[in-house]
Amino acid sequence: MKIKIAERHTGASEALRNYVVEKTEALERYFDRIVSVDVVLSVEKERQIADFHAHLTNKKTITSREESTDMYASIDKAIDRLKRQLVKFKDQLQDVRERGSDENTPISGDGGEGRKRIIRTDTYFQKPMTAEEAALQLDAIDKGFLVFIDAETDEVAVIYHRRDGNYGLIEPHK
Repeated sequence: MKIKIAERHTGASEALRNYVVEKTEALERYFDRIVSVDVVLSVEKERQIADFHAHLTNKKTITSREESTDMYASIDKAIDRLKRQLVKFKDQLQDVRERGSDENTPISGDGGEGRKRIIRTDTYFQKPMTAEEAALQLDAIDKGFLVFIDAETDEVAVIYHRRDGNYGLIEPHK
């Protein structure tokens, strides 16, 4: 984790910088996918302000800003708030994962029958290609089938692997 410390209107001592680094590194115990933390320490008259921006792996940013008359107290309050936000975000991610694993099981509807859901969607190649090019693409993507636009007919077609090792081609009937 990278830690970047900036000061505004103050010359932070080495002890204060070490304190910020120590407290910020302790955040990894709560959430291990923190890429970097930007810290801004500023002084405005009597207010000592600590501003933290934690950048996570999935492009999520969590911020915390605290102010008091003591810089160490401001840092402690901001770190505590950041800890709570990280724990809350980690719990949300776990809830999403748990719900994602339950989606594979059929869900009972009003009639007692299980309904099936679309779990994952894939995109197909928009560039028109011949059946031979589609066969090469099918081998490259390592899937069982490929949906593509046939260059000769400008229609959607499907090419798939057959059990005998050859390819099967499904074209629309007009």
